[in-house]
Amino acid sequence: MLKIGKVGYLNALPLFYLWNASNVVFVEGHPSELVDLLRKGEIQAGIVSSVEYIVHKENYRLVPSVCISSLEKACSVLLFSKRPLEKVRYLYLTPASLTSRVLTLYLLERLHHNSPKVVEDRDMADALMLIGDEALKEKESGRWRYVYDLGEQWFSLHRLPFVFALFLIRRDAPEGLESFIAEQCSRSKSQFFKDLLGCKVNIEGYGKDFLKDYFISCLDYTLDARSQESLSLFKEILIKSGLLLNLRR
Repeated sequence: MLKIGKVGYLNALPLFYLWNASNVVFVEGHPSELVDLLRKGEIQAGIVSSVEYIVHKENYRLVPSVCISSLEKACSVLLFSKRPLEKVRYLYLTPASLTSRVLTLYLLERLHHNSPKVVEDRDMADALMLIGDEALKEKESGRWRYVYDLGEQWFSLHRLPFVFALFLIRRDAPEGLESFIAEQCSRSKSQFFKDLLGCKVNIEGYGKDFLKDYFISCLDYTLDARSQESLSLFKEILIKSGLLLNLRR
């Protein structure tokens, strides 16, 4: 039986909407939890933070053509702030995604010339970075004066999508798993978007218009040439900043 890591967020739904695989057990968690399970060998594959592949590429095989990336905006990777970002003093970063944490620090320094103190207590922070369903709910609350989309900020700098997650397979996993996962994801995406456009996708708490806009205007699931260019650029940024060396420790 194959154990495959599945992110429980709305943005991963198209990849797991319809699998025809009786030999698979899905293990659900946020990206950082799945990375830990993948490293320990408790799952054979999973959709996880792209930084894990950048930092430890030698440990994995990559499922071709599959990712979770933003287009011009991400819509559910958001930075909430009480003040303009150049004036933020204390920053809370969700532990759920290392990729988004690193991206936040890069964008704050590059675009807003600020390196605020990172705190673990949300109540101390004057800015929060959240991802996935938690970010969508926080935006709905209307509590924050400023809301910044990290995918949009990256795109404003580099005119490229940002790849938040990749489907990774352990080197010691069964051969042929790449093509099996790629086929399942492709079938799943095809059926999902067919049902979405046919107004057949119903998710409690989300309207049909929101779902169409979110999945069509914000997200992409194909690891194409532009996505690979973005990954390479992000790796270069990590190397130049010294963050890649720190992440390897």
